[in-house]
Amino acid sequence: MNAPLTSVFAERVAGAHRFGLERVRRAVRFAIAHRDRKLPRLAQIRNLDYPAASGKRAARLYVPMRAPVVGPAILFFHGGGFVISDIETHDALCQRLADAAGVRVVSAAYGLAPEHPFPSQIDDARAAFAWLLDQAAELGIDPDRLAVAGDSAGAYLAATVANEANVRRAGAVKAQGLFYPLVHLDDEIWAQTLLRDARLIGRLAVAYINVQLANAHAPSLLDAVGPATPPTFLVSGALLDPVHPDAVTYARALEAAGVPVELKAYPGQAHGFVNFTHVLPAAVEAVATLGARLGKALRDGA
Repeated sequence: MNAPLTSVFAERVAGAHRFGLERVRRAVRFAIAHRDRKLPRLAQIRNLDYPAASGKRAARLYVPMRAPVVGPAILFFHGGGFVISDIETHDALCQRLADAAGVRVVSAAYGLAPEHPFPSQIDDARAAFAWLLDQAAELGIDPDRLAVAGDSAGAYLAATVANEANVRRAGAVKAQGLFYPLVHLDDEIWAQTLLRDARLIGRLAVAYINVQLANAHAPSLLDAVGPATPPTFLVSGALLDPVHPDAVTYARALEAAGVPVELKAYPGQAHGFVNFTHVLPAAVEAVATLGARLGKALRDGA
């Protein structure tokens, strides 16, 4: 990459940093938290917390109306590049996911960078999974019928946890549902595909994330594809989603490894669109479709 273009990226990233991360977080929360006024009725929404190495972290349990006394569950991690968003920004998504799946959903927060340097987010996700297993009986969860889900950076955490759990015990995680997963943070790959896939905005976002993560190395999800990867359901936003090419690559890698995989792209939708169920019918459909797939996989292995 030539020097002038490199300096442009550096300037844009620095400008975003100067704008103030806390202001970005507040703006995102204002834009999407508690905006959906047509949410399905649930049997229970319960605030919890779980112990992590970096301290207590928030969690929230969503129980759909038709859930059995003890049944399957989905552990969900929110997106936001490891630096923004929280349980509140993804509350509507999780309510709709629980209703569509017909199973319990547990949304687990994690410490955000740069206050909590990467890879502490992975450590928190591991702790959330361990806590869920430990508290399964109290939460009405069958620990032998678990799935994971997440969007963007949360999808990265979900896939990482699923792979590690299945390495330890085959079939520990039965399925994973990933909305436009952040497959990697490798700037070289983003640079190679910059013009071909028109991923300028995506690369700027990844550059900003890397600044907040102090350029810590995040292993690619492609490196972990193998027998431990559970059946996977993917959603992306197609051409307007800068990670769509990576989702396609990930899906092809899973297929080549013999992992059941389904990728549904939504033309005309941008990265992050499923957080806008209050204004986008496609977001409602995407959450409902992925939820139904995960629920079916947990109930009967299909």
